[in-house]
Amino acid sequence: MKEEQRKQKINTIKTFSVRFTLGELKKDMTLTTKTPSKPSKEQVINQAIKLHSQGNISEAAKGYQYCINQGFNNHKVFNNYGVILNGRGKLKEAESSYRKAIELNPDFADAHCNLALILRDRGNLQESELSTRKAIELNPDYAIAHSHLGNILRDLGKLEELILLSKSTLQSNSINQGYKLLASLRITIANLLQKDFSGTLININKTNELINQGAIKTIKDEKNRKHSFTFSRFITSLYPLLEKDNQHHYSKIPHFGESHCLSFAHQTLSISSQIKTIQPVLITGGKAWHFANKKHNQWKDSLTQQIKNHNYSDEIFISFGEIDCRKSEGIITYALKKEKNISEVCKQTIKGYLDYMEKVLSQNYVRRYYFGVPAPTRKKELPDELDIKRIAIIKQYNSTLKKEVLTRGSYFLDVYALTSNKDGANNNLYMCDQIHLSPKCLSILFKNYLYKPEASIK
Repeated sequence: MKEEQRKQKINTIKTFSVRFTLGELKKDMTLTTKTPSKPSKEQVINQAIKLHSQGNISEAAKGYQYCINQGFNNHKVFNNYGVILNGRGKLKEAESSYRKAIELNPDFADAHCNLALILRDRGNLQESELSTRKAIELNPDYAIAHSHLGNILRDLGKLEELILLSKSTLQSNSINQGYKLLASLRITIANLLQKDFSGTLININKTNELINQGAIKTIKDEKNRKHSFTFSRFITSLYPLLEKDNQHHYSKIPHFGESHCLSFAHQTLSISSQIKTIQPVLITGGKAWHFANKKHNQWKDSLTQQIKNHNYSDEIFISFGEIDCRKSEGIITYALKKEKNISEVCKQTIKGYLDYMEKVLSQNYVRRYYFGVPAPTRKKELPDELDIKRIAIIKQYNSTLKKEVLTRGSYFLDVYALTSNKDGANNNLYMCDQIHLSPKCLSILFKNYLYKPEASIK
């Protein structure tokens, strides 16, 4: 499962940034026409960089290794070799290579930015923030670094700083429309997390205006484009459904999760004989799989940092798992690729996920409420083989999660039972889009689909 984890890390980082930079490639690609019998140091370095720029990764890696073995202390060699090592999943070695590049040239912004990406991968968000800020200090118009820092600030819950940074991105004349779209979307989400409904609406309109102007087409990475479009559409659909008139200052319950935690943002609920407000705590791209994994990572670090920011309640809501149950990633994709039993992979993922979450959360929250995964929306009349497998895995995921949660002494909200029809597909009665719950179903869930832990049942 290590290979699956590495690919998921790389894909998640690409949500809001171009993954790596090769440095000043074009300046280094010119070779002299009169090549001596023994190439010069510069020619060997330039040839390796040229091979890399042409996509010949294997030969470029050999070239960089030769340069390093010969003692060629060139900062671009170490930076670019780090790019290759990272692409191969060798994060520790890549980190060392980037640090060497910085040692050789402390003013090389690309290496600082690449190091920041590695540090985020390895679950060191605070040092990643410092490295990214250094890259921006060296190159104030470094769009990739601006975008990456925005992601880190969001992961750490530093929303005010995130908004200021994103506004500076929007005001820059040298940053393209794609990065401005990403900045506008980050401001929109930050406004919603802060309960700034008027600001949320203003920036929903700004984001949609940029999309209509074609800004999304300037985002190079396909997954980035898709994520930006679907997330903006989700917020646009969700906003009109949220109750916004409540001015009372009720006690808060934090709701940790990926995008699904936004469905009940700042809605009120009577629980434990008190009216409370739900405070969303976004951990973007988080999967049960990330918390089940034994290694430290950015999602675990984000969870740890966010717990420090939201330790005001004895209760907590948790919403992870929907990404694990998709057709294109997660349990199904991993099991099929590795020729493993899908059911067993599902059980192992949930067990590891809850082992970690209960250990961490029980230290801070007395009552823990886990939300299940909605039934899948049927997008076509005749489902294909993967659609059928997905319907089956979501049913099993919820059944296993419910059992494991209750036996561990926590509460379970059966979202699947609320949203599924007799065939296991979504009944389309309680959704704000094809993926996320409508805030209107919150009271229904707690009234009819809340299951108490076995320890509390007499």
